[in-house]
Amino acid sequence: MNISKWFFASWYDILNSIVEPFVIPYRKQTTSKCEGYVVEIGGGTGANLSFFDNAEKITIVEPDKYMRKILHQRIHNVKIPVQIISTTGENMLVESNSVDSVLCTLVLCMVDDVEKVINEAYRILKPGGKFYFYEHIQANSKSGKIFQLILDPFWKFATTGCHLRRTTLEHIKNSEFTDIQYDYFNLKVWIPFTIPNIVGEATKKQELN
Repeated sequence: MNISKWFFASWYDILNSIVEPFVIPYRKQTTSKCEGYVVEIGGGTGANLSFFDNAEKITIVEPDKYMRKILHQRIHNVKIPVQIISTTGENMLVESNSVDSVLCTLVLCMVDDVEKVINEAYRILKPGGKFYFYEHIQANSKSGKIFQLILDPFWKFATTGCHLRRTTLEHIKNSEFTDIQYDYFNLKVWIPFTIPNIVGEATKKQELN
């Protein structure tokens, strides 16, 4: 048993409850837009499940077995078909050009290879499909970057792998996605500093006739 991962998954909902009231509007802003066949990368304990207003079926990619155990208990309350697969976001066992919407919320900070996950999201989407994202990212200010640099080693240990200094927006901008729309903002929670965030969507190119 990986004690740290078991502990993080077991207590995730309680720990996350500190910031969740501030995060819910952005979960809704992304999850509720997902249509048709949806793939969620990194479903965790299922925080987004109640916001899939327009999905017809969902595949959740979740490599953490402790998170999956909680997820399996919660999908029974969802009225649409939900499948959970244990692969990583870097290597999703999902057919190319088969998905209407891909969702990623507070996940790209945890993955091993951000660029690879974004490329996988692009691969599995149908032409014209949408990639919805909500992530915390590296600060813009010099003082913010220094603070993240100091805190990052402890934060990664405490959260079993969350990085504070990811340049996720640049990876999205440098990908094959088009029509990238996003908002950048500093999230204020019950701590004496703000957290830089992005929320938005991007589109897979339409095939040319």
